[in-house]
Amino acid sequence: MAILEDAVKFGMDSHSALNALESVGFELDQMDPSERQEFAEILERVAASADPALQEWIRNIPRSLGIDS
Repeated sequence: MAILEDAVKFGMDSHSALNALESVGFELDQMDPSERQEFAEILERVAASADPALQEWIRNIPRSLGIDS
């Protein structure tokens, strides 16, 4: 999650962003439903402080990874 916060603040190249998302996807596969809900709540906090153009993208990360939060 820290990587996503830094990506929002400082920008990130697409290769690094993709690697970060793949790592997040692996970790999400290991989580139980309550941990996934907590993940979605963290993403909501990150999105709230993000540039408006990125907010929806951040909120859609769980769905983009094929995980219902």
